[in-house]
Order: sequence, then structure tokens, then C-alpha cells
Amino acid sequence: MKRVSSIIVVVTLLLCAAYTPANAAAVKDWTVAVFLNADNNLDPFGVEDQQEMAKVGSSDFLNIVSLIDREHGPAQINYIEKNNIKKVKDMGEMDMGDYRQFVEFAKFVKENYPAKHYCFTIWNHGSGWKNKGTSAIYRGISYDDSSNNHITNAQLGTAVAEVSKILGQKIDILNFDACLMQMVEVAHAVKDNVVYMVASEELEPGKGAPYDDILRGVKAGMTPQAYALNWVNAFAKSYNGGSQGFDESTQSALDMSKFGPVVDSVNGLAKALMTGKNTMIVKAALAKVQKFGDPGNIDLVHFAELLQAQTGVDTAVKTACDKVIAAVKAAIIINKVTGSTTKNSKGLAIYLPANLVLESKYNGLCFAKATMWDEMIVALAKKEAAERVVAGVAAGNLDEMRSLVAEAAQNPEASRLALQELNFAVYSENLLPESIKGEFENLFEALKNSVSGK
Repeated sequence: MKRVSSIIVVVTLLLCAAYTPANAAAVKDWTVAVFLNADNNLDPFGVEDQQEMAKVGSSDFLNIVSLIDREHGPAQINYIEKNNIKKVKDMGEMDMGDYRQFVEFAKFVKENYPAKHYCFTIWNHGSGWKNKGTSAIYRGISYDDSSNNHITNAQLGTAVAEVSKILGQKIDILNFDACLMQMVEVAHAVKDNVVYMVASEELEPGKGAPYDDILRGVKAGMTPQAYALNWVNAFAKSYNGGSQGFDESTQSALDMSKFGPVVDSVNGLAKALMTGKNTMIVKAALAKVQKFGDPGNIDLVHFAELLQAQTGVDTAVKTACDKVIAAVKAAIIINKVTGSTTKNSKGLAIYLPANLVLESKYNGLCFAKATMWDEMIVALAKKEAAERVVAGVAAGNLDEMRSLVAEAAQNPEASRLALQELNFAVYSENLLPESIKGEFENLFEALKNSVSGK
């Protein structure tokens, strides 16, 4: 009786193991999922990119899926086969500027096209961390012109975290087929839930990624690192006389497991630059640094290299620059540039405006909260204002000092710093020209009273 029971149990287990529901999808090596928001002036390129995907098509090891929202039209999910764009679900009019739609798309992908590895692309206009402003091509990510909505940097971080939970693993490749997204600030928002981030520091050409070239390079058993390398190489080749012709482009892949040291090194550089008189060397570096479509975006490594090259750089700043350069080079597994205008693009951008005026919303970024980069920008701006006043006084010009006194009540910290610098320059270094001594002393007294609250 025991023997018969054992046989029944074994047979039952074997039958259960062999049974596969008819609608269960096979787990492939890779699923490439494109959140293709073409509900804007990029609509023709969205159609073209799906056609590029269909030149390769899905295979026994690869799923290619798109959620496309057309300009002034309904959205649909497509399964991209060889020479066939197969509609699998009507989505109606939807707001692809809502990050929750990206999360819902990931749920559909996981349930219907499971894989060992996932590449998620967000296809649209992009601008790194910034929110929507007057020039939409430089503002936000995933713009939907019907809803006038977009995904913010913070929402992107939330969405990626939720997608990672849905997948039960980190997103192997998070790609932005959009402008200006390969930034420290963006990477910081997604750092805990992504293996590799592939994007452009600069504005992307209108044609964007060459999906046929990229997908032809995807092989069975390909690792995430190999996928990232393939993407960047194919992208650059296409704009260097390849399928997309000749155009200016940047593309790099960031290993997120090595991003922590990048953040630490940037924070170290911020601290070093806040100590001492470093405003002029920063301004000199910013005058030459590689800038991008939004001039507040600069290449991080090139900036550190230019800082080191300035005369009068102290040891602490040089050491901090060394750490930044080493950390970024270790994290960027590949960086490709085509054309000449971005020849000093080294793979990762950061926000640092030449006028040192910090945009108010920057303080809300998780990167700003985790580091002193924003405090550094503010500190350098205050020091620059003080240095302008001192330089003017030394040259016999009191215009800057008059302005400072007039605005002292609105800028007490800047006034206090300027007062300290003036006190040292005039009474310790004797830089005050005799011709302006009388008016200077009156202005100096007025500044002291403003700072002390008299």
C-alpha cells in the first residue's frame, strides 16, 4: 500500500512538472521594451524607429515590444516581429507623461514577455533633471503634448523602483533615447534599481537610436554588459557614416554598481572648492569646459581636468579632481562621440551653470540632498560677488560696492562675506586708492550697519 502511494505521488509530481499552461509565455534571454512617447513633434521618428525594429524582429531568444502613443492619435502595444509590427493591445488615448503608465507597461511586459534580462527604453524629448519650461525640447522626459504632462526626475526614480519590484530584479539596461539624460543627477535617481544606464550627454539627432543596427548585435546568452557595449558601439557607428549618415552625437554606458564612488568623489570636490578662494579657477574652467544643448550641463571629467590645469590650484582641489576622474572613468564602461563639437565629452554630465546661479528646483533633487554640490554653487556665487567688490575697490571703482550696500538687506550672507574680504583687502593689504577713500569709508560703515542690523 505504501509502495502504491509512493508511485502515485511520483507520477503526480512528474505530470505537474511537465504541465505548462497553454497561455504561458516562454522565458527568453532578452526582452527589449520601448516606452515610445511620440505624442509630440517627434511622431514621424517614432514610426520610423518601429520600422527599424521590424527589420530585425523578435526571435527565439529576443522579445521586442513597444508602447507607442502617436501625435493626436491613440496608443497601442505592439509586438515587433520580422517585417511585421503586430498590434497586441489597444490602449486608447493615454497620458505617457504619467510615470504610472510606464509602470503599467512594465507589468504587461513581465506578464506577457518574460525574460532573463530586460532593456527598457524611454523614448522622447529629454533634458536630464529639469522640469518643463519654455523650451520643451530641453525640458523634462517623456513629453505628452495631448496632456501637457511629463515625467520628472523624482517620478523617474519612483517608476524605476516600482518596475524593479515588478520584474523581481534590477533593470538590466535603462536606456534613454532622448536628449541630455546621461547626467549624475539622473543616474542618482535610478541608481539602486538599474544595472547599466545608457544615454546621451548631448542633444540626440532627430533619428535617435538606430534600432536595426543595435538589435542585429543582440545575441543569445548576451550579458547586460555586452548588451550595453553593443548599444553604444552601434549607435556611434551609425552616425559616423553608417546607417544614419554623419551627425554630432554622444552615447555612453554607466555601470551603476560603480556609481557610489562617483557620488562620493563629486561631494569631495564640492567640499574642496568651498574651502579657500576657488571661484576664479572654477569660472576659468567653466569658460572652456565641454557644454551641451543646455549650457548648464557640463562634462564632469573635462571640468575636473580643466580645474587641475589652472594656476594656483591647491592640493586639496587637485586631489579631489583626481578622485572624480578616476571614479567616472571606472564607472563609464564605454563612451563614444561622433563629430567635433562634443570632442571633450567623457561620458557623464553634471549641472554647473557658468553664472553660478542655482535654479531653485535643483535643491529638491535626491542628488542635491545627498551631496554638497548645490551648497557649493551657492557658496561660489557669494564668493564671486565679494571678489568683484574687492576687485572694483582696488581698481578705484565703487560701483559694485554701491550695489552691494543697496541690496545688503536682501543678501545678508553675501554682504557679510564681502565685508570680511573688504576688511582684509583694505586694512591688511592696503589696496584702497586714496582717490576713493572718503566715499569708501562711508559705504563700508553703511555695510557694517546693514550686516549688524543697525
